[in-house]
Amino acid sequence: MITLFIVFCITVLLGVPVAFCLGLAALAFLVFAGSESLLVLPTLVFSGMDSFPLMAIPFFIMAGDLAERSGILPNLVDLARAMVGHWRAGLAHVSIVTEMLLSGVTGTAVGDAAAIGSIFIPSMKREGYDAKFCAVLTASASVIGPLIPPSVGMLIYAFVQGGTVSVAALFLAGVMPGVLVGIGLMILSYILAKKRNYPVSGEKFRMTTFVRAIPRALMGLMAMIIILGGILSGVFTPTESGAAAVMYVLIVGAFITRKLNFSNIRQSLLMTAKVTGSILILVGTAKACAWIMTSSQVPQKFGAFLMSISTSPFFFITLVVIFLVFLGFFIEAMAIMIMFVPVLAPIAASYGIEPHHFGLIFVMACQVALITPPVSLSLFVTARIAGIPYESTFKEVLPFLGLISVLTLAVAYWPDLSMWLPRMLGYVR
Repeated sequence: MITLFIVFCITVLLGVPVAFCLGLAALAFLVFAGSESLLVLPTLVFSGMDSFPLMAIPFFIMAGDLAERSGILPNLVDLARAMVGHWRAGLAHVSIVTEMLLSGVTGTAVGDAAAIGSIFIPSMKREGYDAKFCAVLTASASVIGPLIPPSVGMLIYAFVQGGTVSVAALFLAGVMPGVLVGIGLMILSYILAKKRNYPVSGEKFRMTTFVRAIPRALMGLMAMIIILGGILSGVFTPTESGAAAVMYVLIVGAFITRKLNFSNIRQSLLMTAKVTGSILILVGTAKACAWIMTSSQVPQKFGAFLMSISTSPFFFITLVVIFLVFLGFFIEAMAIMIMFVPVLAPIAASYGIEPHHFGLIFVMACQVALITPPVSLSLFVTARIAGIPYESTFKEVLPFLGLISVLTLAVAYWPDLSMWLPRMLGYVR
């Protein structure tokens, strides 16, 4: 077991892609342990990727990309602008609301940071916002994407957990925390904007503008409604709902907005294949490492050790949040989930923590690391878009990091804050 972790740490420090770090670590364990044939490695990797539920990932990603190429997303931006664009630091609020409406359009928080950042950061800088504020706000808002459904992170969590948790229940559990993070970021942005005298839009709220923006925005929101409505009603599985959303966006883009052509669709297919391929390689190699840890009884031994220290669920939750945030400095959130969900989920159950609530905590804690210096992937992406040194954002991100950390702990320690919605709809007892 020590061999696995040593090889993994060394390859990560050498800059090897995480998916290959996991594969090399699993290979090193099998070589030195000698108890299993090396043929088990490709079998584990393939079995990790060979799953019908995972087919939802390319459909979710492609639906979001096609929505952007078909001209649907600007309508969502217009709706957000009509709702909150007239407030102080209106453009900052618009970027947050847009992220809430898009809710994970690229499938990952880092992808959301790049997509939203490329739209809003240049505009915000032209209006007089500080570049560091622009970069930090956009990176912080990207945390919302994996929380508000549809969420690729929650889909992968449900798959790795072994199919004992409901995707629909996880999606519903993420709604309130995602909304709370969005509202919290808007309040913090308003306070900073007033303190720094950021610009106030000359536009006033007009009900007619808001009402006119709703029908156009519904074309984009309908893809989310198809996904969530299909899953919650039981008409579609997550994979089928993603396929239905892709078909809907294709029809809208080809025949209504008429911005989709063969070239756009081909580019979207290529992008989706690249992103999905990177995710599935990660899933496969991480599955091999997870199998090794499970077969070595790491969850049972680690669980027994923790229970000997304390039987308090709050102790375990606090430890898990700290551990996941630390891991997030170096490892992709999806790799963390695939490696450690099989280890930590059984221990959480022994502490009496509701499985869906623990899944939400797991996903949320992994996202906090994306804006935590010194290694914060989302912040690195938005700093490049803003054209500023990555290190210059470290001080600026502290209030945003504090806000999201407090909300994460609030969700962790107060289950009713997030679980009332799936309970009310009958998905969780």
